[in-house]
Amino acid sequence: MDHGDHGNGNNNFRCSMKMLFNWDTTNLCIIFSWWKVNGIPLLILSCFFVALIGVVYELLKYLSRKYDEKIYESCYRQISNDEEENPPAPVNRVVKLKRSQQLIRSFIYAIQAFISFFIMLIFMTYNGFLMISVVIGAGIGFFFFGKQTVSNSEEEDIG
Repeated sequence: MDHGDHGNGNNNFRCSMKMLFNWDTTNLCIIFSWWKVNGIPLLILSCFFVALIGVVYELLKYLSRKYDEKIYESCYRQISNDEEENPPAPVNRVVKLKRSQQLIRSFIYAIQAFISFFIMLIFMTYNGFLMISVVIGAGIGFFFFGKQTVSNSEEEDIG
């Protein structure tokens, strides 16, 4: 399926959108009409950038978890200071968030959602090089930022 040059005035380059899996390295537009790949050097640069987007996505997930931990720990410290005389049995505590904390969490989540849709659109080019780059970026990001995602806590397993 060919979508033309989108009025860019360059008749030598026509963005092509394949609806099947492909390894094409020419006439490839990635999401925007200005993100054009018409050879191996630009494809390598684009693949590197796509992988970086995957790493950034995993970084945002990590930052979101760390921010939630920070909120929980500060609230738990406050609760444990109030209950030093009578420590309660361990329970699954629910933390009430301040409006500013929820605003920050919502902002991080919105950026995550945007990047995830962006990654989905890149994947939907059906270009094997770009698809592999997404997977490699996600894997590298998870390697560096997914270290603290394993839990042996029964409370977290239930939730």
